[in-house]
Amino acid sequence: MTSNDTNKKKRMTRIGRGILIVFTALMAWQVARLEFLQEERALRSELRQSIETTFPTLAEAARERYRLIRLTEAQPGRDEVVLVHGVDDPGKVWMNLAPALSAQGFGVSVMNYPNDQPIHDSAQLFADALQAEPMRDVRSISIVAHSMGGLVSRELLTHPNLVCAPPTCYRPHVDRLIMVGTPNHGSHLAMLRELGEAREQLYRIFTGQAGWFDGYFDGAGEAGIDLLPDSVFLTDLNARPHPAGTQMYVIAGVMGLEEAQQLADLFESEADENRLRQPLPLAESIGDGLVSFDSARLDGVPLYRVPGNHLSIVRNVSMTSDRVPPALPIVFDLLGGEAPVID
Repeated sequence: MTSNDTNKKKRMTRIGRGILIVFTALMAWQVARLEFLQEERALRSELRQSIETTFPTLAEAARERYRLIRLTEAQPGRDEVVLVHGVDDPGKVWMNLAPALSAQGFGVSVMNYPNDQPIHDSAQLFADALQAEPMRDVRSISIVAHSMGGLVSRELLTHPNLVCAPPTCYRPHVDRLIMVGTPNHGSHLAMLRELGEAREQLYRIFTGQAGWFDGYFDGAGEAGIDLLPDSVFLTDLNARPHPAGTQMYVIAGVMGLEEAQQLADLFESEADENRLRQPLPLAESIGDGLVSFDSARLDGVPLYRVPGNHLSIVRNVSMTSDRVPPALPIVFDLLGGEAPVID
């Protein structure tokens, strides 16, 4: 072995040790955080509010993009549909569903909100948006929500301070809530939401949408704490009854579902041909890669299982793909539309 090879090997060893040390420190920090989550949540909120107070002009400019945007109006016989994104989503999750809905005559609106702030605050913003223009004359809507957007919508529909009742409150009645990849019982991966935040901010930088302190104006990470299993927020939310008068549905992704089913078929006798087939338990525990199958399900709510990961079940990687994301046909069926075609 030459001296260059020896030096290269030593350098790679040092790099490997460095990565291991950083990873170990990060994991230790995440474990330590579990003991002080509510204190951390309060400190994050104080920091965000302090930055907003110090830079009011920048904060106001950031708030301008957090609103309900009406894309198209519904044609006769079609629903008004409001799309609600999840945590750290830079705006691409509806790239396939929104145009497909519009093409079939559905009214389409998109609710943009500071996705890292406390989930209750996002639900309050959603409630306010539904009572203002451009939804003032709309009588009823269906909500399609991805990931944390389903929790924002459930909070809107069930929290005592947000439930709408005339004559003090007028907003469209929510006929359906379709939740796609929603962590109704939380996700441990929310501890690593900083990676998603970095992706979101990089997208905004490269698309010219970024501004100073935007990483705080869209929340200081309180939502990540709300998303953890058994969090104070989720414990309170899941203790409430489902909203009256609203049909709820869950669409959950399972990575490797097709492969798991093929393996199950190998061991299935002809006598069992008509029994309901289930994917392997491992596939369910993995879920869509971010949300486990058990976390998505809700008692008493119809559940649909589709193959794919957290994003691929609802959108393609690029606009040039003609693949139909597997959640879309189910969404259209629940809304009374036809199976979509992606051009």
